[in-house]
Amino acid sequence: MPRPLHLALALLAAFTNTATTAQESNGTDLQSRLDALVAHPALDGARVGVLVLDLADGTTLAEHDAGHGFMTASNMKLIASSVALQTLGADFRFATTLVAHGPISDGVLNGDLVLVGSGDPTLGGRQEEHPAAVFERLAHELKVKHGITRITGNVLGDDDCHPDEVMGEGWAWGYQGDGYAAQVSGLCFAENCVKVHVTPNGPDRAPTVRIEPAAAAEFFDVENRATVGAAESGSRTWVTRRRATNTIAVGGWIAADRDEYVATCSVENPTAYAAHTLRAVLIAQGIQVDGQALDRDQRPEMPDRYGDETVLATHHSAPLAEILVTLNKVSQNLYAEQVIRAAARHARGNGGMPTAAAHAKATLKSYGVDPTGMRIADGSGLTRLNLVRPRQLAALLTGIWSGPHRDVFLPTLPITGVDGTLRNRFAEGPAKGHVHAKTGSISSVIGLSGFVMRADAGRPPLVFSILVNNYTSSTASARGQVDAFVHEMARAAGW
Repeated sequence: MPRPLHLALALLAAFTNTATTAQESNGTDLQSRLDALVAHPALDGARVGVLVLDLADGTTLAEHDAGHGFMTASNMKLIASSVALQTLGADFRFATTLVAHGPISDGVLNGDLVLVGSGDPTLGGRQEEHPAAVFERLAHELKVKHGITRITGNVLGDDDCHPDEVMGEGWAWGYQGDGYAAQVSGLCFAENCVKVHVTPNGPDRAPTVRIEPAAAAEFFDVENRATVGAAESGSRTWVTRRRATNTIAVGGWIAADRDEYVATCSVENPTAYAAHTLRAVLIAQGIQVDGQALDRDQRPEMPDRYGDETVLATHHSAPLAEILVTLNKVSQNLYAEQVIRAAARHARGNGGMPTAAAHAKATLKSYGVDPTGMRIADGSGLTRLNLVRPRQLAALLTGIWSGPHRDVFLPTLPITGVDGTLRNRFAEGPAKGHVHAKTGSISSVIGLSGFVMRADAGRPPLVFSILVNNYTSSTASARGQVDAFVHEMARAAGW
């Protein structure tokens, strides 16, 4: 054998042996690190489920209790978003229509104007300059395209594309007024929330309370019992929506030198909220409305569907691919609830959560996931009734990586130390900028599942799922141990 060839083969063999040894060492190191994580005092008494896979060859690098069900928190959004993407496609857009229920003559709609929803969670949402802007555009179209200057009937909101479920199964009563627990609905507006601005006026006086969007202000009753304290006195202001009402209660105190305090509350009956805001915008745009703003369910004599009525205008949402970026990057609960229901409605004709759960399990099989033992009670992970195995989430992520949706799905995940819910985690260390993962957090639950990219960009990443339940230490302590293990995975990936 010629000496140069002999030398090349020797070097190749040495490199191969070194790489194999390193890989085996990485696997051994990761398992020992995982064992240390499970045994750490911060997780004493907790349930810890972890699976780390090397997608380069399918080997398991670390594992603990990965075959049992765990509460997922917002890791459930991995399921909601992947099921929606597989069912609806990246280019899918929600359509919300304005329908005339009655004849139009000489600029007068003799009947009701109906806002018909299709479950779009983004209508009037954060992509707008302000929430009512979408209704301003629709009102302009009514005037310019159809010449409507008066509506003799009511402005109705129609949410009948989905059953009236209001909230996810098992959601707690204590947070029903908070913005992150916005009600689900076939017709959404402004993410089914309202912003409440509390501004000081001067010491010993009640602060000013302002509702945003302003067009919806009359939809709410405000109980303002807050006071203004002296400058530099500190603030302790609270805002809440009273349960099952649209009464906003404001209390505590705010320092005179503070600019303002802003809180977000969920809305009771988003459908009526949308109709009320639309009516106010129509009037502001010069269209006379003789009737009221109502939920369409308050007019049961109307037909279930609008056959011969005139569709006056249609608003289309952004593509689903863009919606999923917001859903996963900022962990937007309403978006998750809406898209998993929309997928079920389009595939099975029913957008109720029981149907959505059945459709999700069936769809997960197309990603290579065995849904045996999985319980899906909502789409966002806010409930404590979900049960998913780390092995199932790892299988889903594996299927996403190897399937046609990778280039759409991967950009929806937060990146360590860079953006989304991981922006302020992993600010330093080997994991910074190299892990794309979905976070999850509810009381005594931590979830983190995703991909650890390789230093060698030509090789597939590690895929992992970490679910921690029932820890009694501080969240910072428990999360700190999880994050330390993520750094170890990054080292195993060559960083």
